[in-house]
Amino acid sequence: KRYGAFTAVDGIAFTARHQRTDRVAEAIIELAEQLEDGLIVMVTHGRGAFAGLLFGSHTRTVMERTKVPLLVLH
Repeated sequence: KRYGAFTAVDGIAFTARHQRTDRVAEAIIELAEQLEDGLIVMVTHGRGAFAGLLFGSHTRTVMERTKVPLLVLH
């Protein structure tokens, strides 16, 4: 299920979404393509060895497949 939160930090409005899924990269891409004027923000890796591999693979998959602007933070 999706939950949306509309808020602003330092005057910059954003929408946060939450969804439980085993298809993380696909869910990110699908939602981003539904939103107009969107931007995906992701990190290059998570914390710890396992998390680093997991999050890195999601970011890499989104980079390869999305047409939505993507900001990757390291």
